[in-house]
Amino acid sequence: MSDLDNLEKSSRRSAIISLIGILIFITSLLFASYNLFNSNKELRIVKAELKRSSDSLNRQKEAIAELKNRITGLKLDEQQLNQYLISLIESTQANQGNTLADGEKVDWSSIKKTIINLPSGKRKLALTIALLTTWKQIPFELGKNTPKSSFDSPGYIQYVLKQAGINITRNNTEPLSVTIMKRYKKVDNPLPGDLIFYKGQIGSFGFFYLGPGTANGQGTAIGTLQAAFPLGIYDTINVNTEYFPFIGYYRVEYD
Repeated sequence: MSDLDNLEKSSRRSAIISLIGILIFITSLLFASYNLFNSNKELRIVKAELKRSSDSLNRQKEAIAELKNRITGLKLDEQQLNQYLISLIESTQANQGNTLADGEKVDWSSIKKTIINLPSGKRKLALTIALLTTWKQIPFELGKNTPKSSFDSPGYIQYVLKQAGINITRNNTEPLSVTIMKRYKKVDNPLPGDLIFYKGQIGSFGFFYLGPGTANGQGTAIGTLQAAFPLGIYDTINVNTEYFPFIGYYRVEYD
């Protein structure tokens, strides 16, 4: 074979190899372009998903902020309601010529502040209901437990607790006051909304504790005792006597 033939064969091989290289390059370029296209498509999908997630997160943040504002508003409304009820009671008793809590050394301003600033819950609800019924000046009547007519002491406690979601079933074999005292634990340091019980001439009776009262008394309380003590707010220094000895404080587990 002549040198010319060898040169032609060598040239053809080089051409074929070059063509194959070009085809491989073009194929690689097309494959890379395809991958880049898919990557851009996936990137757009990811970006769109991230935007939807971001929009959803922003909406959730806005909803949470709105909920917080509503909760704050509800708390303010609750505080304003307590303040309004207390103002009504103060006005009512003043018009009747009575000193609120009927005590000489009751820090009523501090008690009001404590009640108004109590955290939301059944305890505060019970005190709100107690304040509302007190403003209505409901009379005392033995065996009664409804604001439509009258209350006795344990009947009033049963009514208020029921409105706050705590049911106390009357046991016909024992006085209601005994049933209530059996249900709750005796404590030394009461909280607003806990109970104070005394031994009565007919049966035991109790009040809702509001806060401190005159020294040597059991505090300022809300409730009723007898016809001479209709539903109202009293300093218990005027209750605890040899006729009505103090039994104790009882912790009401509201929540």
